[in-house]
Amino acid sequence: MSPSVFANLGHVLRSRDPSVEQRRARRDLVDMVSHITAQDRSHAAQIINISILGLMCRSDAPLTPGTRVSIWLPVVQDYAADIRWVQDGRIGMEFAEPITPHVYDAMLALIPPRRTAW
Repeated sequence: MSPSVFANLGHVLRSRDPSVEQRRARRDLVDMVSHITAQDRSHAAQIINISILGLMCRSDAPLTPGTRVSIWLPVVQDYAADIRWVQDGRIGMEFAEPITPHVYDAMLALIPPRRTAW
């Protein structure tokens, strides 16, 4: 096979490269204790990273993708989000409405930064 057959597949190879950031918004590493409220029950959560669009946390909460929850965050208080994925005690959620950059900056100033990825 000639090398030209693969000439147009660079975008596929780049998209599978784990070192390439493909998120829609920058994630900030944080270390914050919070709580998730789902179906009138509260669950402890440790927020690991956050962006204007959502967050990842660690929790033992029995949640499933598609569940609407609220998560407590500084400045915005109980903020609505949808569970997008759950894996090995980690939960990814997308906010129902993005946090505006001005409010996000004020909120982030109150959240302790994480010093390591995990």
